[in-house]
Amino acid sequence: MNEFLTLAVVGLGTYALRSAFLVGRDARPPAALDRLLPHIAPAVLAAIAAPSLLAPRGIISAEETLPALVAAAATWLLWARTERMPLALIGGLGLWWAIEAVLP
Repeated sequence: MNEFLTLAVVGLGTYALRSAFLVGRDARPPAALDRLLPHIAPAVLAAIAAPSLLAPRGIISAEETLPALVAAAATWLLWARTERMPLALIGGLGLWWAIEAVLP
C-alpha cells in the first residue's frame, strides 16, 4: 500500500508540474526554459537508445554490441538517403536479424 501511495503522489506531482503552463491563457514558461524545451525529447530518446545500442543484452562486448551499432548506422543511412522512416526501420531491423543469424 505504501508503494501505491508513493506512486500516486509522484504521479500527481508530475501532472501538476506539467499542467502548470496550461492553466492560464497567457502562461508561458520562462525564457531560459523555453529555449531548452526543444532539446528535451532528443535527450530523452538518446538516454533510452544509447544503453540498448552499447549493451543490448546488458553486456558490453564486440559480439553483443556490433550488430546493434551496424543496424543503427544502416537505419540512419537509409533514413538520410530516402527520408522514409518505415523503410529505414524495416531495413535496419532486417539487417540486425541477418547479422544475428550469421553470428554464432
